[in-house]
Parts: sequence; structure tokens; C-alpha cells
Amino acid sequence: MTRLQEPLPYPPSSVVTDLVWDDEMVHFGGERCGDNWPITWGDDDLLYTSLGDGYGFSARPIVYTLAFAAVDGMPPRLNAHDIPSNIDAPVGWGHDGIKASGLLMVDGILYLWVRNYIVGTTADGKPDWRHSHLAWSEDHGRTWTWADWHFSDTFGCPEFVQFDRNYAGAPDEYVYVVSQGGNSAYDLDPEIVMARVPKGRVNRREAYEFFGGWRGNGTPFWTPDLARRRPIFSDPKGTQRIAITYNSGLRRYFLVTAHAVPSGIPHTPALGVFDAPEPWGPWTTAYYHDAWAHAPMIHHKFPTKWMSKDGRTMWLLTSGMYKDGGDEYCMLMKKATLAVTR
Repeated sequence: MTRLQEPLPYPPSSVVTDLVWDDEMVHFGGERCGDNWPITWGDDDLLYTSLGDGYGFSARPIVYTLAFAAVDGMPPRLNAHDIPSNIDAPVGWGHDGIKASGLLMVDGILYLWVRNYIVGTTADGKPDWRHSHLAWSEDHGRTWTWADWHFSDTFGCPEFVQFDRNYAGAPDEYVYVVSQGGNSAYDLDPEIVMARVPKGRVNRREAYEFFGGWRGNGTPFWTPDLARRRPIFSDPKGTQRIAITYNSGLRRYFLVTAHAVPSGIPHTPALGVFDAPEPWGPWTTAYYHDAWAHAPMIHHKFPTKWMSKDGRTMWLLTSGMYKDGGDEYCMLMKKATLAVTR
């Protein structure tokens, strides 16, 4: 497959000169196990994840819109177990149920973003689900506390920028949050926005700052005013359900996103992979194609635990309807091998 399909939103990467995908897609968890799979590397060396629209790994008796699990091992040999919690929620299909969009462990605390959080009603009297909400757990996902605030108008599908085990390798004392720019996870937004917050104050809304563009000396400008936010990334074809992960072997950040295809379907087989020296850019293109998969695939990310020490192999975790003619909501993984200039 061609690695770069023109037109590109950003120039080709000068660091990643090739990105080759394995032919095989690894399936784990069984049909209707779940989807979404925000994932983070915990202090106990497990990967903590959340699922939606599935029964979980132990075939629990109902379908969940929000549930949790822990994963051990390296693809293709994995083990997993469910983590029953106080916020497990029965399924609400589509935007009728909250879905996890981001998960992060830092200093032993798990933080969770959910999308589709209902606040009030729309002008036509329907539930207004276009919000995101934060929760945290101090016992590895068994009990959670909800924040008393939420995001509206933007950050509709927030995700944490991921580093190594228990947030090791982060460059400073901040936690970074990214999202497609709009307030709905079901749209393709042309821009990606970013916030940062001191890692000891993730649950405090007043501590958040937003990327507001570049200063004259080339450093990022941060503002507490949400209305002054500026994009860190843009693509005329749109972005959807994005993730950013730090590759410590290459000392590069990798952004992964879907984009629109000519058919106009809301979830697409398209994929873009971009790299940068900082989580806010400047971005270059490592991979970009409208037909990465033969069926709609969403929620792409590169878990840091599944990267080689030199950074030249990574496993993409994704979910979607991969089986011909039907659903297969499980963990889907594909290995990427990178040729690099250093």
C-alpha cells in the first residue's frame, strides 16, 4: 500500500522515512467484547483500559456502555481481566450512553474522560449529550469520583497525551489533554485542540490552560481563556477520535486520527499518522491514506508499552467492524515497522 496519499495536510516526515504495516490484524477479546479502548500504562506494569458497547473479557451478563479492564502481555499474546467498578453503566447505543474517550495513570491515580455526557436539553427539548466529563480513581479503577464540572462547546472527545509507565518520561509537571475541536465525537472536525493542567490538579477546572498559538520566539502561548484556544493541528478532511503518544525511543510524538473519505460515511477506513518533536507540533506526515482498512475503524492509538526500546516498532490498537458482514467489537491490533533517519 502507498504510504502517503496526496494531498497531505502536512509535509512528509524527515524522521520517519517509511512506515510499513503487517498484513495480519490481531484480534483479542472475542466478538462483542467491546470497543473504544482508551488505554494507559499503570504503575503495576498493567495496561488499564475502558470499553463500551460490549460484554467485557469475561462475558458479563449485560452489554456495557462504560466498563473497565486490565491487560497484560505484548501483542499477539495478551491476557485480560475485567475490573467491576462503581460507575459501570448499561449500554446506551451511540450518543445515548456515556463512552470513555481518555484514560491516564499518573502517580498511581487513574483519570478518565467520558464523552456524551448529558447536561440539560437542546432547543428542541432533546437531551443535550454534547459534553465531556472527568472522573478519577485512587484504587486502580474500582471506585471513581466525578468532577463537579464539565467541558461544553469543545473538547467533545478528549484524550490524554500518553507517556511511559505511570507517566514516566513526561517532559514537565503538566498533564496534556487533546481532542477534535468540536463538541461531538460523531463529527469530523477540521481542527485539534489542546489543554494542559498541573499533574497534581487534574480534577480542578480553574487549573486548566489552553493552547493559544505561538509566541514570536516560537514557543507556545497558553491561556486560561477557553475562547482564545487555537488548534495544534488541522486537516481539511477532518479529524476524529484522536490520540497522541510519546515514543521515547525516537523522542517523537505520534498523533493518530481518522479523516473523511469521498463516500461521506461518519466512521471511515482512513488513517493518518503524524510525528512531531513536541505534543503541539510542528507536525509532519508519517502515514496518510484513505483505505488503511477495508472497513470503518476508529479509536486508533499506539500504547507506549507496546513500543520497542528503539521506537522502531509500534502496535496500533483500534476497534470497529472489521469482520466482513458483521460486528466484531474487540481489541484489534496491527504492527507498524518504521524506517527512520536516526
